[in-house]
Amino acid sequence: MDIIIAGAGKVGFRLAQTLSLSHSVYIIDKNKEALSRLSETIDVLPIVGDIEDPDTYNSLHNRRFDIFIAVTDSDEANIISTLITDDAIDAKTKIIRLRNDFFAKSSISNKLGISHAVFPFIDTAKSIEALLDFPKANNVKSIPFTDYKLISVKAQRPVIREYNELNSKDCRFIGYEREKRFFFSADRIEEGDLIYLFGEKERIKEICKKIDTLTSGKINNIAIFGAKLLGLEIAKRLVAKRLNIKIIEEDPQLCKKASEVLQERATVINSRYIEHTLFEEENIKNADMVIASSSDDEENIVKSLEAKEYGVKKCVAINNSLEYYDLMHKLSITAIRGPKSNAFYAILEKIASSAVIGEKHFCGGRGVVFVRKIFPNSILIGKKISRPKIEGKLFIVKDGIKELSEQETLKEGDVIVFFTYSKYEEEVKNWIYNL
Repeated sequence: MDIIIAGAGKVGFRLAQTLSLSHSVYIIDKNKEALSRLSETIDVLPIVGDIEDPDTYNSLHNRRFDIFIAVTDSDEANIISTLITDDAIDAKTKIIRLRNDFFAKSSISNKLGISHAVFPFIDTAKSIEALLDFPKANNVKSIPFTDYKLISVKAQRPVIREYNELNSKDCRFIGYEREKRFFFSADRIEEGDLIYLFGEKERIKEICKKIDTLTSGKINNIAIFGAKLLGLEIAKRLVAKRLNIKIIEEDPQLCKKASEVLQERATVINSRYIEHTLFEEENIKNADMVIASSSDDEENIVKSLEAKEYGVKKCVAINNSLEYYDLMHKLSITAIRGPKSNAFYAILEKIASSAVIGEKHFCGGRGVVFVRKIFPNSILIGKKISRPKIEGKLFIVKDGIKELSEQETLKEGDVIVFFTYSKYEEEVKNWIYNL
C-alpha cells in the first residue's frame, strides 16, 4: 500500500518504522532534521513542509494513496491536514489522532470524512477503568467479535500444579511472560510470571483468585498522581464509578481546573510530590490503588515504589516508553500503555482490521491476536481450514472455546482466534485474510 503519515514525532516515527517494512511510506514534517534522521534509518520518502499548508502536498497531486494518517500532537493540525487532503490528494482511508475528548462525543469524524479517529488519552483511561472489574489483573483487553477478555495476572506462587484448572470451555491459557520473553508453553511457570488467560469474565476472575492470593479483590479508594490531561481523563472515568478518588497535583492551576471539571466528586490535593508525609497525612497509604500518570516513566516508577513502601498493593504506572516496560513488571508495577503507545497500536490495529477481521497487540507489543468472524453468507461456511505452520495458539469460539482442528467445519457465527508472536504478524494476516 501507499501510505502518507503527517507528523514525524514519536508516534509518526514508530508508524513509519513499522509500516515501511511492507508498504511505501511518505512522511511529512516541517522539521528537516527530524526527517533526515528518520530517512537515514528507515526506508521512507520524506517531505519537508507544514501539514497545514496546502502547498506541502503539491508533489503528491494527481496520485492515489491507500491511507492518510495524521498523528501530530495538535488536534487542530491533524484536522486541518485531513481537510486539505480532500482537495490535495486522493486518499482511500483517513486515520486521525485526537487528544480532546469532545471530538469523541461529536460527529466531526463523519463530517470530515474520516475513516477512523483514535483517542489515545481515552484509551489509556479505559485501560485503567477495566482494572476495576479485574482488580488482580495486570492488563485487560477486549477481543473483537467476542464477549471474552484477554487478561494478564502475576503468579504469586507456582501454579503449574493447577495448569489443568486454567483450561476449560470458558477459559484458555495462552502463555506466560518472563524477563522480556513470552512463551506459549506451560511447563515452566514460576512465581512472578505474568500469566495470560483468554475467556469468559467470571471464569477468569475465579482463576485469578487462585493465581494471585495477595492483591485485594476490590478497589474502592484510588489516588491519582498528576492532574494534567491524562490524569484528569482517568479521574473523569473513575468518579463515574462512585469511588473515593484523591488527585495529587503540584500545579495550583491544574488543581483548580480538576476541581471545576470533576465538580467536587473527587478530593484534589495541591502538594509537591517530594513531600513523603503526604502518604500519612492524606491517608494515601490506605489506597486500594495508586496511579502515577506522568509522561515521565522514571517519575511514575519512583512514585509507584514509594507507594509500595507504604503498603499499597496495586500500583499502576503509565508506560510511555517500551524500554521501561520490563522494568515495571520486574518491580511488580502494573504497566499501562501511555497515550503515544496507544495511538501507535490503535492505528496499526485499524489498518490491519476490517469488517470481518480484528487485530489486537498484547504483551508490550510482543504478541498479536487476529480474530475472524464467520458472518452470514461468508464463503467459509461449511469449509474446513488448515492451521498455518506458525507458532501460536489457534482457537474457535462456538459454545465456548476450543482448539481449532482441521476436522472442524465452520458455521455461521463461529469466531476464529489466533494468538502468535508479533514477528509473524504479516504471515498470519495473509493467512487469515485469504482463508
